[in-house]
Amino acid sequence: MVDFNSEGAFSANKGHILELIILGRRDELINTFQMWREYALSRNSKEESLKFKLHSVIATLFLELDRTLFRRLKDVKDAPDYDSMRKDLLGKIELSDDELMSYFFQINEALDNLNLIKIDTKKKFDATDIESENQNKGI
Repeated sequence: MVDFNSEGAFSANKGHILELIILGRRDELINTFQMWREYALSRNSKEESLKFKLHSVIATLFLELDRTLFRRLKDVKDAPDYDSMRKDLLGKIELSDDELMSYFFQINEALDNLNLIKIDTKKKFDATDIESENQNKGI
């Protein structure tokens, strides 16, 4: 996470700091999901409490991305509308497994659309056909 007591934190780009915070929250979400699934698959009694923690972590990430999701959810295929997502995550005490996973995937897709979690950005290069590669580049 970001150390706000460091002098460097205030000279850094604020967008970069927010991106790090969001990625940290997403990492916490994925780790919570992993623990929840482990307990669910082993039928451990902690499964239910971890499900509530998962709900809490998704809701916190939603709060962090509130304005971004408000603007971007309409661009995400099959996304719930912003208001229903907000009411469910912040208003309901208990969500189904499917609802939790759906909201995670919606947030993840929005982050991917922002290029925050996209790792497959390299263009494929066919070394055997240099001429078509040059044509594609307009050379």
